Amino acid sequence: MYSSIDIANVFVQLAYKEEKLIRPMKLLKLTYIAYGYYYAFFDKPLFHGRIEAWKYGPVIPELYDAIKMFGKKPVEPFYMQTISTSNVDSKTVEFLASMWKFYKNFDGLQLSSRTHEEGTPWHKTWDGTRDKAIEADTIKEYYSELISNNVK
Repeated sequence: MYSSIDIANVFVQLAYKEEKLIRPMKLLKLTYIAYGYYYAFFDKPLFHGRIEAWKYGPVIPELYDAIKMFGKKPVEPFYMQTISTSNVDSKTVEFLASMWKFYKNFDGLQLSSRTHEEGTPWHKTWDGTRDKAIEADTIKEYYSELISNNVK
């Protein structure tokens, strides 16, 4: 299984190939959303690690700590390559590329607002205290429901 950093690196490289910039908030939310859809589609987590409910939405602490130094500036592609430890397999890259294709024109605030909607895993978990884990099963169930509602 990959780390959240490995997955985020794929998104940064996809953005770089299109000469697009990707800022930390967008990268965090996109990695989280990809985790949800991947788990719902393939019945296994996309990456290992904890996802937490923070004031401004779901956060992957491992990834947040790795990219917080960029603040509101774009994440540097070459930096991500140096901290990523695994090569992501082609099937997973293909999945992430489809996620990128759909979400690339959303900014971080738009993605963040989607993760804050009523009924989302963050909404069900957030109780005003930081560092509370969002359960993987809660994420999987939510994204499975989104998929089934869009298929109907």
